Amino acid sequence: MKNILKLTLSTSLLLTVLSVKSQDLPKELLGIYSTKPSKKYSDEFNGNRKNNAFDTKKWHYRESTKDGLGQGQEFVEEKNGRLFCYGIKDKRKSGAIVSNDYFQYGWYAVKWKTTGIYHDKRNAWHPSIWGALDDTRGNKVPRTTGKGSNWMEIDLMEFSTGGGEHTDWSSDAPAYIWVDSLQKKVKVNVKPGPSFGWKKAIMIDGVKDKYKGEVIGAKGHGDWQTLAMEYHPDYLQMWKLDGITWVKIGNKVSFTDNTVPPTLRTVPRKAVKPLYWYVGSLFFTYGKTPIKEDQITNSTFQVDWFRYHPIKR
Repeated sequence: MKNILKLTLSTSLLLTVLSVKSQDLPKELLGIYSTKPSKKYSDEFNGNRKNNAFDTKKWHYRESTKDGLGQGQEFVEEKNGRLFCYGIKDKRKSGAIVSNDYFQYGWYAVKWKTTGIYHDKRNAWHPSIWGALDDTRGNKVPRTTGKGSNWMEIDLMEFSTGGGEHTDWSSDAPAYIWVDSLQKKVKVNVKPGPSFGWKKAIMIDGVKDKYKGEVIGAKGHGDWQTLAMEYHPDYLQMWKLDGITWVKIGNKVSFTDNTVPPTLRTVPRKAVKPLYWYVGSLFFTYGKTPIKEDQITNSTFQVDWFRYHPIKR
């Protein structure tokens, strides 16, 4: 009887371990990315540090001249195993953190939710997880500035509210391409750029792209959800954890020869660079008409964990 009990407990423990592992990476990607997240770049946000401080060896407060950003524990803190980025209505500010280091190819996964943000209303807050060329403290990724430079922003998830009575999130990758004839970098937009016909690469548009018949990002902001992104040397691909099963969502964005102009589904390889990574929110109203006072809420952007699994070399 004791042996049967031991076998049952061992089997249960093994299944638990396998279940946890299955949530880290899809089976089809186990040979591509490390099964263990990088300790240097990942964060479970459960350090139990004094004054609910986040890990300053990995992150720092986002600095900016934007009025909608704030610094300090009032706007960002780590407690109860989560990162909290508070949107404070009366102060019209929220907070964010930025990675101390830049990094690149791998599997990025994050578990998050919001409060105070509703899908059927305009929204003044802009939660996002994204990569940029700089760390807001004056440091920039090499070869992303100066003559002939190029780089690509990656928005793993960013909220949008537009001018209508709705809020959603999307995933995209606008490139900044040096144009010799203009002697400057040009940002690729959703609409055609300056006579070049370029378009921003979009993985999930928040309007048409669906999963199980529902527009991705249109609802469920207050529910915990786990998203992931492959930043592969050849492409970007978004994933979603459905129960314990990873599923691809949205559209693959491929990296192409440098002679191919940016499109809705491609980015020239010359723009593919390492990035500093941002996690947080800010006060940011959209649309031509001012947001109404009763549409502005107190909000939170909560992140349970941020994991980066490096690509295998």
